Amino acid sequence: MPASHELAPSLADLLCTMAEEDADAETIDLEDTVWAGLLRDGADVVQRLREQIEANDTVERDEIDAEDWAALDHAFGVIVRRDSRHRTVSARAFADEEELLAEWEATKAELTPTAEAVEASEMSDSTEGPSSGPMPPRDDR
Repeated sequence: MPASHELAPSLADLLCTMAEEDADAETIDLEDTVWAGLLRDGADVVQRLREQIEANDTVERDEIDAEDWAALDHAFGVIVRRDSRHRTVSARAFADEEELLAEWEATKAELTPTAEAVEASEMSDSTEGPSSGPMPPRDDR
């Protein structure tokens, strides 16, 4: 089984709803357009997903691909990502805990830039020109 598996869009939508309500961790970009959530413990995710499918008529349990169920059954966790600018939702299940955590750290780094990067981007957005510094003394002779 591969270390990670991209889940079907209908399943990603359900997982996004679940993650928005109760993610183990979440992050969002500076513009509030891309949000990501981490759901740990694949067995818990599967149980909650099955309960959500039974309570919700939007997706039938047999509509979910067997590969998606298998990926979730063997997952240490799932990373869900919602991009409201492009109106997309994606979810990836990770069978390897180290890969899950590495991908989560990469996602956080992508969406939450360091203070230096924020400062640099704010400085480059300035409409003011470069500072000429203090005026030299005038010679009024």
